[in-house]
Amino acid sequence: MKHILILAVVLSACMIDATAQANQLYSHGDPTPEEQQMLEMVNRARANPTEEGIRLMDTDDARVQGAYSYFNINKTATKAAFTAYPQRPPLAFHPDLITAARNHSKDMDANNFQGHTSSNGDDLSRRYAKVGYASQGMYGENVAAYSESVWHGHCGLNVDWGEQNQIDLGHRENIMNFKSAVYTEIGVGILFNGKGLMHGSVGPYVVTQTFGTRMQRYITGVVFADKNNNGFYDLGEGLEGVTIKPSRGTYYAVSSASGGYAIPFTGSGSVTITASGGNLNAPVTKTVDFSGENTKVDFVPASAGPGAVTLQAPANNATGRTLELPLTWGKASLADAYQWQVSTMQSFAANSIVDSGTVNGTTTTVTLSACNTRYFWRVRAINSVGPGAWSNVFGFTTGGKNPASCSGSAPRGPVSADAAATVPFAWSTSADATSYHLRIKLAASPYTIVFEDSTITSNSATIAASNVGNSGSYTWEVRGVNTCGKGGWSTPQAFQLTVTSVDERNEPGWSITAAPNPLSATSTFIVMSQSAGTVNAALVDMLGRRSSIGTWELGAGRTSLLCNLPSDIASGQYVLLLEQGNQVLCRTAVIVQP
Repeated sequence: MKHILILAVVLSACMIDATAQANQLYSHGDPTPEEQQMLEMVNRARANPTEEGIRLMDTDDARVQGAYSYFNINKTATKAAFTAYPQRPPLAFHPDLITAARNHSKDMDANNFQGHTSSNGDDLSRRYAKVGYASQGMYGENVAAYSESVWHGHCGLNVDWGEQNQIDLGHRENIMNFKSAVYTEIGVGILFNGKGLMHGSVGPYVVTQTFGTRMQRYITGVVFADKNNNGFYDLGEGLEGVTIKPSRGTYYAVSSASGGYAIPFTGSGSVTITASGGNLNAPVTKTVDFSGENTKVDFVPASAGPGAVTLQAPANNATGRTLELPLTWGKASLADAYQWQVSTMQSFAANSIVDSGTVNGTTTTVTLSACNTRYFWRVRAINSVGPGAWSNVFGFTTGGKNPASCSGSAPRGPVSADAAATVPFAWSTSADATSYHLRIKLAASPYTIVFEDSTITSNSATIAASNVGNSGSYTWEVRGVNTCGKGGWSTPQAFQLTVTSVDERNEPGWSITAAPNPLSATSTFIVMSQSAGTVNAALVDMLGRRSSIGTWELGAGRTSLLCNLPSDIASGQYVLLLEQGNQVLCRTAVIVQP
């Protein structure tokens, strides 16, 4: 940690006319959970300095203990020092001080420095003036721009590690007020940048604390669910939106997103404060004696299961819902996460649940399988105590319908195509279809499918003749597809394909020729091979039927093989193929005349 100067300036005190309407809402700002947690650490230290000294020195945080070793912190002396510090009232957040602290943390991050003079030359008094805050007494600032965590930053400032810091103890004096100045208000600005010394930068947590003193006093504290039962506020435990009202006075508060609050208060004597609404399951009431100093009143509901969930969308009995459907619901008090279910039965019998899950937020998306179907959904909140009650059940009905049938128009009858050309297919539009499924089959038994494509998005397609096959008779059919399902197949259309040439594109270094051609028992195959290996040879007729003529062991280069035709092969036009697995190495057109 760099050397940090502490600014402490005495200003003339003045009284503020604090007249206000009854039941006036007061906001201390919107501190983040990290900023709230640091304030809780500061106020815990001020409330019991002796315990804080022990807590600081005996921490099991390895990074903090490493800093103690590096800076030669005398743990025994530090514990002893904290036993001598007086107890001080808690500090209350002030929105202007939060703004000033955050602005300075942003400046240190953006300009990669740690100090009390802004990158533009402003000192603390100038920064306070820019946010409209005027202290009526002492004021000061702490910065810790190389903090590893909120706790690490708190330890660095309150222990005041660093050679000169251990002499001055300026940071500790600001937090503990063990000399004459006693602050009443604070701002904390914490910025996380994920960097730090290893990156040649400030971070990963850049911390600024700003302090001030005014005549105003507060009832202040935090509303939180102690999920880990450690008796202290931790990140994620704050309860937002809780109304805190004293039994008398001008102001009340609503807890901020981090769970904190502050209420300006005057007078003295017994006062009852009630926290209700928001994320509290039930009101909580406390009575304290207000003595003219800041008073801390925390509200921690007893460990309890989460509150009820209110479903939002889709509304009950909604119709025409899509198959990919967002579900949303309201927040439940004390909820850590939410379980949701979608079922085809209102009873949610186990075999009727079609989708379910657990999410941290209040929305999820389900994917359903059936159009024009009634579904039911429900949600419940869960926390460390267990699950809450299931919400009311909402029902909804999906919309949509299967595509209508369509009819094929082309090709029909005789079709000629070069082996490198395409065959055009066209059909009528299918109502409600978003895509089409086309398939082509041999016209003769075993009616094998030679080509199909289920991703066509228009009512036409051009299919490479080589994907259809060789000359022969075929049928084709098509059907519409959408998220609801598939329409019926169209009436099969017949066509006779004549391939006017053979695609003789071969793999580099491979070729096969036959002489004499037409083939007979005396013909010879001449193979030029790129590499040695085993290949399969076959003859394919114009209907796509294969006849194996052997498995050949080839060396690299030229090989001559005698023709070995199957005894039952018929005369006609064929394509001679050499293959390895599913790869065609070379091909040529031949005529067979046994």
